[in-house]
Amino acid sequence: MVKAKVAKEDSTWVKYFASIRGVCPWSYKLMDKILVVQTKENCLQTWSSLFRASKYEACVYTFPEASVTWLTDKCDHLNASQTVSEWLWSHPSEGGDSTHIPCLIEQDRIKLSKIRESIGYVDED
Repeated sequence: MVKAKVAKEDSTWVKYFASIRGVCPWSYKLMDKILVVQTKENCLQTWSSLFRASKYEACVYTFPEASVTWLTDKCDHLNASQTVSEWLWSHPSEGGDSTHIPCLIEQDRIKLSKIRESIGYVDED
């Protein structure tokens, strides 16, 4: 079963985005434009297509049983194969500002780049 809801409608996600305001202030401000989806890997491409045609600023795909290795491999593959979206991953075992559940995060690559530029973020290779 697929579960989807806007982050602002889930108190756990509201608390998470509030906790990372210092590193990602826009996520707290735009919680009503972040969709959280619990899905299966074989449905990810479909959801990704829907995201790109939607009004959402980001989509968080949760995979409760995913390992760090699976998330990093999947994220690397998606970033290499897609030019419109940028993919990030998060796993609770990583600590710090990590999400409370393993997930992949999809955002529009151009919009994310503009946000990063506006706050002076520089990606160091």
